[in-house]
Amino acid sequence: MDKNAVTVVKVVTVVFIFRARQLFRAVLSTACAGALLASCVFHSTATGAPVRPHTAPAKLNALSRVQLSSELAARITEVRLRAGDRFEKGDVLARFDCTELKAELEGAESQRALARRQLDANISLKQLGGNISELEMVQSEAQLAEATANARILRHRNSYCEVRAPFDGFVIGRSVEPHQRAEVGMPLFELIDNRGLEVEAIIPSGWLEQLSIGDHFQVTINETGRVYRASLQRIVPLVDPVTRTVRVIGKIDQIETAASTPALLISGMSGEAQFELDDTRRDELVAGQPANGAN
Repeated sequence: MDKNAVTVVKVVTVVFIFRARQLFRAVLSTACAGALLASCVFHSTATGAPVRPHTAPAKLNALSRVQLSSELAARITEVRLRAGDRFEKGDVLARFDCTELKAELEGAESQRALARRQLDANISLKQLGGNISELEMVQSEAQLAEATANARILRHRNSYCEVRAPFDGFVIGRSVEPHQRAEVGMPLFELIDNRGLEVEAIIPSGWLEQLSIGDHFQVTINETGRVYRASLQRIVPLVDPVTRTVRVIGKIDQIETAASTPALLISGMSGEAQFELDDTRRDELVAGQPANGAN
């Protein structure tokens, strides 16, 4: 046998071995796929429908987050807290120099007292049959009402001389310093309350038909590495026309972990929300069958 014949035999042998290996791999893949399909069908028969967890990006939002602004145009005399400090509802966060405002209030209270005495004197004079007209009575009543209203306004403005915390929480931002002059509307503090947290997830709009208010789902938080049980509270009725997604909001119910002390959860933490959805329709479409059973 010449060299050319030997070369041809070798090539044919190599091709035969390669094709045999391909055929063996195809048979093995078919067998594995059949076993996997059988497992899926069994799961579907046992539970009534093939259900698989679907994940979506999620984050934690605080229920109470507010920026406090100045209600007065005055000099700041004291700032007690900095970013990261904790406070309780009613604690004084800052104070203003209200010397002039307090003096105005004292003057208004004096005017109100004078108007009150003038009206009482007119009433007594009228009861004794004195010469006092109805117009003078009306004027004295109006003066008392005006003085009372002015004093009430100044009392209300004086209540802004101290900035107090509206709830329990933490300072996450501070924009002023002592001895600085603040103007009306100027930002002072940014506060947050992490005791009440919501879970916000961004899901495909196609999931909406299988979700209802009150449904339970799981949330894995990246920063703690733990899994939390949550319930669906609200569905924002707006679909993003570009991404075809919608926002859903839930509330954490309990911690599904054996740890005795849960890690601190704070606003801004992120992770994944897992929803259990029925894959029947999608599996039918992938297999090339109509979802509604039509030809």
